[in-house]
Amino acid sequence: MIDSADNATHPLPVTGATRLHFSDPARSTFTVDLGQDLLGDWILTQTWGGTQMQRGGGKRMVVDGHEAGLLMLQKIAQKKERNGYSQVHPYHVRSHWL
Repeated sequence: MIDSADNATHPLPVTGATRLHFSDPARSTFTVDLGQDLLGDWILTQTWGGTQMQRGGGKRMVVDGHEAGLLMLQKIAQKKERNGYSQVHPYHVRSHWL
């Protein structure tokens, strides 16, 4: 990002993006990402997919800062686990198209 005070390039104040992956016994998957866009806004992105018979989708929303986004991640994770999903590491997520 260019600082208008001295026209020098400075890194964005990113504290780190966060990604969680979930899977359920029916092999549907759910991913939620929290990160900053180029304007510095915190964005929560949710994507989901299922078997070849189910359609996938996604949605994005701006959240009120990093802490608010982390709180939403926690609530989403708790809800997914209550609904039978388990959290998996990214390298364990498999594409249904392979």
